Amino acid sequence: MAEDFVKIDHVFYKYDDEASYAVNDVTFSVGKGEWLALVGHNGSGKSTLARLLNGLLFPEKGLIKIGHYVLSEKTIWDIRRQVGMVFQNPDNQFVGATVQDDVAFGLENHGIPHDDMVKRVKEALHEVGMEEYKLHEPARLSGGQKQRVAIAGVLALRPDVIILDEATSMLDPRGRSEVMETIRRLREKEDITVISITHDLDEVLYADRVIVMNEGERFKEGTPKEIFKDTEEMKRIGLGVPFIVSLEDELKSHGISIDEPVLSEGELLNLLWESNSSK
Repeated sequence: MAEDFVKIDHVFYKYDDEASYAVNDVTFSVGKGEWLALVGHNGSGKSTLARLLNGLLFPEKGLIKIGHYVLSEKTIWDIRRQVGMVFQNPDNQFVGATVQDDVAFGLENHGIPHDDMVKRVKEALHEVGMEEYKLHEPARLSGGQKQRVAIAGVLALRPDVIILDEATSMLDPRGRSEVMETIRRLREKEDITVISITHDLDEVLYADRVIVMNEGERFKEGTPKEIFKDTEEMKRIGLGVPFIVSLEDELKSHGISIDEPVLSEGELLNLLWESNSSK
């Protein structure tokens, strides 16, 4: 088990105009290099948790710890140096006239020396496959390309944790695939801790562990296979299931035996092949 790097301990948060808590006594931890997915319907508390983890909000009660730092007014900038966030709409994150200017913006704000900044910008764009677009205007890029540039801007700051706050929700299937594969590769290479807040249940399949939020509380926790084993329970709280799990349910209704969720197309094809070969 990886050492806990992110810790949420009995955290409560309520917006001023709301009667109930958006986050109600939530506790969990995330290991160094782990990929955790937080899922839930709108209003379940998952995006509020993202903002609490980056210090954009402070808990009413409870403790939030990133690395060696407990979140407080004194440690907020230490926390933010360790946590990078990629938001839903990449257009809202662009400030530079060119791709390389945009990636450099955060480094300038952190006072990184020029020579080091140039090196980091080049490395970050290379990591996300956008180096050849460095002089392009961000507005002329595709949705997936824009989001990869946003990820490069975060990577250049060399965070220990990347939070994806509905980061693929405005992208088409190709763009979503590009972004998720980029994050998967970077996480494996750099041992970055990833926390993805999403309602796209196909995106959840990339995660090591899933926490299902419901009405501000932690409703269920487990691996993707454990979470999607009971599809009716997920539907009962307003969530669906990944397409591949829906397909397996349909196959079961036609008499094809599948004991537990198979979460990749390759695995499902092998299972069907073996099933057919045994007849």
